[in-house]
Amino acid sequence: MELFTSNLPFWKGNLHMHTTASDGRLTPDEAIALYQAQGYHFVAITDHDTITLATHLRAGMLILSGIELAYELPAEELHLVGIGIPLGLEPKLEPRFGPQYAIDAIRAAGGRAIIAHPAWSLLTLATLSGLRDVTAAEIYNTMSTAPRNCLRADASSLLDTAAAHGHGLPLVAVDDAHFYDGEHCRSYIMVQSESLTQESLLCALDQQRFYASQGPRIYRLGVTRERIIIDCSPAASIIFYSNLSWVTGRCRMGDALTHSEYDLTAQQGETFVRCQIIDAQGRSAWTNPITLSAIQ
Repeated sequence: MELFTSNLPFWKGNLHMHTTASDGRLTPDEAIALYQAQGYHFVAITDHDTITLATHLRAGMLILSGIELAYELPAEELHLVGIGIPLGLEPKLEPRFGPQYAIDAIRAAGGRAIIAHPAWSLLTLATLSGLRDVTAAEIYNTMSTAPRNCLRADASSLLDTAAAHGHGLPLVAVDDAHFYDGEHCRSYIMVQSESLTQESLLCALDQQRFYASQGPRIYRLGVTRERIIIDCSPAASIIFYSNLSWVTGRCRMGDALTHSEYDLTAQQGETFVRCQIIDAQGRSAWTNPITLSAIQ
């Protein structure tokens, strides 16, 4: 089974960013132009508590509507990003209704909900496992680290814990740009879809035809009952993660690695596997967790 096809293009996009419509330093036009100049094909403007722009195509770049919502929980601060939603949906997304109501309202309106910066928010397994119909979670959030924040950008440990308990989520990387002085154009997703439209992109998200990255590219991700096969741009490390703490052969280190295979028969009891690719500059790419029981 090939998780990516050979005949569809990949589109580069950022699904979490802010503008002067909330607490960002650039106007929507300025932020969009900055990402377009860096080769992005789509972005979602996700200002706090407000839907700034309707989804539209601008000079060949798809601008997705969006919003960020915050919920104060005991010892946690759950944030949700909604993308692909219509203008005027805000009354149905008021915090007093709670996060699950918002997820349901976003989905009913044709959009998708993403859990934002779960490590920065100190989310727990109970919180993650209690949410239904979430499209993805942020494995990396560029804003959630120094010099603006403590070092909680990487949520991989928490999300692996959730996956190990049967609550695996697809993974996105985002900038969450506010200041545009170094945290922008750093972390993104590569989505494989037929066309650069909201409908096509959201369908690809639902089908998990995407991966998260800061630079490395994934060209092939093949899965059989015996092994996982990955081809990528030159890497210094290719590492496989699962619900098991110890499995032989899960790390490959070297110079300009472009291929690796993971033996699924080496150890009994694995329920999911995901892969992280790290290049010579320390930049990562992350596959979504693969549920092994779903392999045909």
